Amino acid sequence: MNSEPYPTLIFVRHAQSEGNVLTVAERAEMQIGTTAYRLTSLGRRQATCTHDWLQKNFPNPDRVIRSYYQRTAETAKLCYPEEEVREDARLAEANRGVYTILGPNGVKEKMPWETVRRERDGLYHYCPPGGENWPMIESRIRDFRRSIRSRYPGKTVVVFGHGFWILLWQKLTHHWTIEETERRYLADEIVENASVLIYRNEWNSVINRHILQHDPSTDYIVPWKNILPHVST
Repeated sequence: MNSEPYPTLIFVRHAQSEGNVLTVAERAEMQIGTTAYRLTSLGRRQATCTHDWLQKNFPNPDRVIRSYYQRTAETAKLCYPEEEVREDARLAEANRGVYTILGPNGVKEKMPWETVRRERDGLYHYCPPGGENWPMIESRIRDFRRSIRSRYPGKTVVVFGHGFWILLWQKLTHHWTIEETERRYLADEIVENASVLIYRNEWNSVINRHILQHDPSTDYIVPWKNILPHVST
């Protein structure tokens, strides 16, 4: 049994990016990959508000980590301009394969069997050609959680990532069912852009082990709320 404590983990979803203001069809027409989406002007303002909150509450983290996407790189740089920021490929957002290029309507037209397979398998299990299903992403999350615990026990780590990845982190950490996670996904109950989600280490005397405890004061923090316009992402 691993007796090491977890680090304090601060998850920050990237600020609003180009992809957040486009429809599925418009994103399919983009001439760049989803990893290259940049922040919008509003996204940069969101990240500035989040910078101010982080500098007040977590000014000197032991480690700052981000995915390799452009939008997390820009968000991390705006939030911690003086800190070394490391990349971790396990933080990548879900790879949706052919759906990224064709979109649901294009897949239905050109690959109708995939639409049928998706309906039969369900959101959680379906793996699009060239992409990942949800269990594959969960495997990355579990590996990330193990390594972050062994490398930074008791430290403070800030992680810049993506909304859907964070949703599956919540599923695993809060022991949500597949059905509950699918419901939240379909209802767009995903943390907002440039928001902050905090987990702290806690000793559980009932099971005699360290656990990650979600900060009980709030679901997640949106530092730019009531400062900047609210937008649907």
